[in-house]
Amino acid sequence: MENEILTALNRGGTGINIAELADSLTQAEIAPRRALIAERIDRAEVRLSGYDRLRGQAEQMGGALELMRGLSSRSLSSDNSAVSVTVSDPGKVDLQNARIGVSQLAQSQVLSFVGFSEAEAEIGAGALTVEFGNWSADVPPVFSAGTRTAQTITFQPGSSLADMAEALSSLDGLSARVIDLGDGTFSLGVISETGSQNALRLSVAADADPRMAQFDISADPGAVQVQGAQDAKLSLNGIAVTRSSNQIDDLLPGVTLNVTGQTLSDANLSGRANVEGALEVMQSFVDIINATQGLVKSLTARGFGEGGVAGDLAGDSLADGVLRGMQSVLSRGFGVKGVHLSDIGIRTERDGSLSLDADRFSTALTANPALLDPLIRDDLVGTTVQISGTPGSGATAGRYALTRDAATGEATLAGVALIGSAQANGDWTYRVPSGPMRGLTLTVGTGTERAEINFQPSMVGSLQSYLSGILADGNALAQREDALGASIVTETTALEALNLRSEEVRTRYLGQFTQMEMIVTQLNSTGDYLTNLVEGWNADR
Repeated sequence: MENEILTALNRGGTGINIAELADSLTQAEIAPRRALIAERIDRAEVRLSGYDRLRGQAEQMGGALELMRGLSSRSLSSDNSAVSVTVSDPGKVDLQNARIGVSQLAQSQVLSFVGFSEAEAEIGAGALTVEFGNWSADVPPVFSAGTRTAQTITFQPGSSLADMAEALSSLDGLSARVIDLGDGTFSLGVISETGSQNALRLSVAADADPRMAQFDISADPGAVQVQGAQDAKLSLNGIAVTRSSNQIDDLLPGVTLNVTGQTLSDANLSGRANVEGALEVMQSFVDIINATQGLVKSLTARGFGEGGVAGDLAGDSLADGVLRGMQSVLSRGFGVKGVHLSDIGIRTERDGSLSLDADRFSTALTANPALLDPLIRDDLVGTTVQISGTPGSGATAGRYALTRDAATGEATLAGVALIGSAQANGDWTYRVPSGPMRGLTLTVGTGTERAEINFQPSMVGSLQSYLSGILADGNALAQREDALGASIVTETTALEALNLRSEEVRTRYLGQFTQMEMIVTQLNSTGDYLTNLVEGWNADR
């Protein structure tokens, strides 16, 4: 409709295409500002993309470093299938050779209450108390309660055998189920945890329904006991030991034993340098470091020289700082003896990349498996204090003093007040709520007044701390990402406003030119009238 009106005006007016003229003038007025804003948005998006790639690479590197913590510098083996051995804490393994004999496996107590016609058979109402402890070999046997608290279950009228199985299974330390015996009858099977101190004694209250009496084994479990609870009996290098479980993680430091049968002769356990596994992991470490350094270099490239291409973060001081910070960590020595990457065959090339000499690595690790430990695991030891957990990411190398009031139990670590509680054996357990050792749990004897913690971060731990600082909310990278995101929103809003302004400007120009065309058309029409009038007069003469 607009074009039809303008076309009609143009026929009697100036003949100028005022729509195209309005568009041209609008474009001339708006385009420079639009191009400037679009350029600023493009630049911000490019830099934001660069930061996103940098963050993604740092997160990927952090994941690879966390996997390295599980690397053991030693591999373990057993020559007897009845005894398997695995590394549970790589930092504590010191096994070279050991002999393990197994004369008895740990087992659970198994009870079977039989003679029920169906799983939903009613058992009546009453209270059933479950105790944990040990049944002696005397006749009749004598029960000695253990340290675990007895549990009492109250059954309501109408309770069934299945209800009892469910209630028993809800207790820690045992499981129960109704079993179809296949002969038309059902049994309630009850199983304790392994170990002689985990046997069960079930007692029924005197005022319970008479049908509950069949579950009372408070005097002797013999009538329903299918299997008695017992400990595993082993020998370590000829020394007899017992354990309540067949999975044993407190006999050899950092090692878990899983015994599945008796041994006719001792199982020989041996430890050796884990050269193959460590070589694979360290090559992956070299690859991720080189990939990270390569990405940072490409992002910060300035594009100088013929054919040079500038990176998305060309000249960015933050990205350059990330590279320098990584190289600074990699050049340090770690542990008490100051172990460097070069000590295990990893050298820094002229361009800053790392390379791994497999032969030197294998030779170094074979001669001293412990050489790898300061690089992959933090060294955290205490005097007169037991330590568990890991310190916060901001922890730095040093000695941290623990002071404690033996009378009240109040304690501090490097000036940080600890949260403590007394244990049944008299020891105190403390949690470190803040500061560089945040996250640790400390256990000290009741009379301890002073103790010391010595912390030496590993290469992996130092790199993780550095990356955590980079990736943390509120730090420089996040601030720049937030600032760029905010600028993109602001510029996009300005661009939208400019587009609205463009329509307003075009409308104004069209209005002005339309008025002009109307005036010219009117003038042209008047001129035509006068011309015709004069020509008419002349013709009448």
